[in-house]
Amino acid sequence: MKIIIMTGKFGMGHMTAALALKQQIENSHFNADIEVIDWLDYVSPSLANKYYSFYHFLVNKGHKIYNIRYRILENKKTDQKPDLNAFFKKSFIKLLDEKKPDMIISTLPACSQFMSLYKEKTGSCIPLITCVTDITGHSEWINKNTDIYFVGSPFVTNKFISKGVLPDRIFETGLPVRLEFLNNNFFETAKSKDIRQILIMGGGLGMLPKTYHFYKGLELLPNTEVTIITGKNHNLYERLEGKYKNINVLGYVNNVCEYMKQADVIITKPGGITTFEAIYAEVPILALNPSMQQEIYNAQFIQKTGIGTIVHGNSKQCLNEIEKMLDYRRLNNYKRNIRKIKGQLSKYNLTNVLEMTIDKTNPLESNGFKNIYHPIREDYDINEEISFNIR
Repeated sequence: MKIIIMTGKFGMGHMTAALALKQQIENSHFNADIEVIDWLDYVSPSLANKYYSFYHFLVNKGHKIYNIRYRILENKKTDQKPDLNAFFKKSFIKLLDEKKPDMIISTLPACSQFMSLYKEKTGSCIPLITCVTDITGHSEWINKNTDIYFVGSPFVTNKFISKGVLPDRIFETGLPVRLEFLNNNFFETAKSKDIRQILIMGGGLGMLPKTYHFYKGLELLPNTEVTIITGKNHNLYERLEGKYKNINVLGYVNNVCEYMKQADVIITKPGGITTFEAIYAEVPILALNPSMQQEIYNAQFIQKTGIGTIVHGNSKQCLNEIEKMLDYRRLNNYKRNIRKIKGQLSKYNLTNVLEMTIDKTNPLESNGFKNIYHPIREDYDINEEISFNIR
């Protein structure tokens, strides 16, 4: 059985979700050949670099413009055409012709759009599963030829149903996380009641306050130790490393879950995957100055479910909110709510949903999984008008 997971690096959330899905499927009973494909990189590595560079520039310097566009398209029609449809369509056909997958899983709206159009034009019955990587009901994720949606919360389910998605196609699996976060025994180590641990992540996104007063304020918090993971932001690492007694500064690390395991609070930009990693790690979240629209929705989810809070403002306001969160009664309340969400997520096991999808859409034949690849039909117009729906 051949499974392709299609994704892209618009931020690392889409790719991280794809790799987590691959891990979970490989750890299940499926006998599958799984390949994660960065869609733009497959088309053209040089084009991918330019496209991703433009996206990162837009996020860092023009997020207000991004958010305006996001909100305009949010409740527009579903079944949107993907970016530069006519230009990329030949490459998509080539990919399917080359790989001949038995199932497509998409963690990127554009990939779901391409596959839905392909199924419509060819009559292919390849199952398409779309994994929504934020707590959003944005119309760009919804396509009529998607068989299954993995979503993170009832809010997304209700939004999708209101836009015409059948309820039996939606599964609240939560966002996919790496296997180390799914091992419940991993988080049984007792935390010190004397010293509270703060974990700060997201330096690579430029989200941390730049003022001296913020770090000095962290240093002065009583009975508290702070770990800051700066990621690939080398300038931030050099600014902070060794400057403060009670602040441990790290660069890029491969064992984030180890630090979450020890933390009493995590301060971070509320990306979808990071939010669910924190849920599985049972650590409350302080969502710091969310700016992108999908981050704002993730932060609202954090606050409404009582698993953390949001802070907008300057260094002083941030420090005040940190001190409030570190109260043991508030921490315990957050953790009770987190465990409640974890219990709800256990209702749908991701690999069990995949098995149901296979059984429902493509019964097993005596010689193994049915070959459901369909070659392109002659009436599939590959020269139709280009859509400039740039994500």
